Amino acid sequence: MHYRLIVRHAGVEGRGQTENLSERGAMASIDVDPALCAGDHIELDIELPGHGTVSVAASVRWTSTVLPGMTGLEFTQPISAELLGHIAELVTTGVDEAEGF
Repeated sequence: MHYRLIVRHAGVEGRGQTENLSERGAMASIDVDPALCAGDHIELDIELPGHGTVSVAASVRWTSTVLPGMTGLEFTQPISAELLGHIAELVTTGVDEAEGF
């Protein structure tokens, strides 16, 4: 699912989009300078269709050495009910019916 997001890390704000999304984390394409590194703790604002913007804390688990900005994220608990509900909705209705951008 491709959802727009804003990333905040160490006083810097960047933008990106999710490439996939689960209850535990996401893979995202992120444009922030300086680039993120494994172990960084970040804050995300994810634009969810029909739910508005939800905020979630995350840790960077990996960054791609091949695709600049491609990043693996693990959400920090607790995750908002809005985000969990949206993910459950995606699983129930299927990705083809969900709205992204």
